[in-house]
Amino acid sequence: MIIICLMALSAFQCGGKGTVPEDLIGVWETTSPDYEDRFFEITSGEVIFATGENTSDTYPITKIRMEKDPAGQKTLYTISHKNVEGKEYKFSFYYDPANQGTIRFKNQQEMVWTKKTSSPASN
Repeated sequence: MIIICLMALSAFQCGGKGTVPEDLIGVWETTSPDYEDRFFEITSGEVIFATGENTSDTYPITKIRMEKDPAGQKTLYTISHKNVEGKEYKFSFYYDPANQGTIRFKNQQEMVWTKKTSSPASN
């Protein structure tokens, strides 16, 4: 079992395509007024950015990299994705599993993103 875990961790750290961790999958939103009509969604194969006014951009994930914070509290993820022209971009953020999980962009750590909870289906 330990060998399997080490192999999975190795795939993330070596920059292989890897698998998107279940904790990251979902719709993420922030309470910041500047981003009230914005969100991003991470699926098992895509990252989707809501760009306002009911529009969004969807990009296929080409690889995911994970680096543990030395203090062990949070993890730096870098999701690589390509646009329609084939240019690669990197989306880097810190994930902290405390309090049902939060994401802070590497370049905007003051802004906190939380996963949107599903509403119960109405009858």
